[in-house]
Amino acid sequence: MRLLVILCAVLATPAVAQDGSRFYPPEGCTPELTVQSRGCSVSNIYICSVDQPGENWRIEFDVDGPTFLSKIDSETQWLESYDLFPTYREVLVQPATDPASLTELLETGTDSYDFTQHGDSGPVRVVGYDRLTGEEVVIDGEPLLVTEFSARHETTDGVVLEITGNEYVSVRHRRFISGTYSGTGINGTFENDGTPVDFIYPGEPGFFTKTPLYDCESSLARFVPTLKGYDQ
Repeated sequence: MRLLVILCAVLATPAVAQDGSRFYPPEGCTPELTVQSRGCSVSNIYICSVDQPGENWRIEFDVDGPTFLSKIDSETQWLESYDLFPTYREVLVQPATDPASLTELLETGTDSYDFTQHGDSGPVRVVGYDRLTGEEVVIDGEPLLVTEFSARHETTDGVVLEITGNEYVSVRHRRFISGTYSGTGINGTFENDGTPVDFIYPGEPGFFTKTPLYDCESSLARFVPTLKGYDQ
C-alpha cells in the first residue's frame, strides 16, 4: 500500500496550483532535502508521520522519471527498497547477522555488515564494510565525511556482485550520499560517479524537483546496477 500511495504521488496530474516539475510526497510526509548529483540523478528525501523516529524515504529520478525508492532507519539500514518501472521490491530480513550501524562507523571509524534482503526473486546476502578515510570535504556548503567501502552481493543461485568505492556521510542527516564506485557482476564490469553537486533545502530554487541537471547526455546508454546503500 505504501508503494501504491507513493507511485500515485509520482504519477498524479498536478493540481493547478502545483508545479509539474516538482515531486510532491504522499499525504502526511514532509520534504526535507534535495540532492542533485553527477550521473544524471536527483534525489528527494522526506519523512512520514506514520514511520518510526529516524526513518526516512528517498526517491531518485533520472531524465525519464522515477527510478528508485528506499526507506532507511537512523542507522542507515535499508528497510525497504524498490526499483521502479518495472517494480521490484526488497525488504530487510531482521534481525540481521551483523546490522549496518552508522553509530559504530562514526564512533570507531569502521563498520562491518552482513545482512539479507528478500526480494521478489529471492534472498540476497550483502557482506561488506564502510570505513572513514579521515578526510572531510564541503560540497555546496554541506560538510561531509569521506568513506571507502567494499561489498559483496550473493544470491542463492550463485550470482555474485562485487563493488568497491567511496561515499560521503552526512552527520546532519544521518545518511550516506553516493560517490564513485566500480565493480563486477553478471553484466560485466561497471563504474559510476554519483558525486553530489547541489544540496537544496526548503525555499531554495530546485527544491524537490524531478529534473536531474548533471551529466544527463553521457548517461543515456549507461548500465548502473541498484546496490545496497550507495546513497540509500
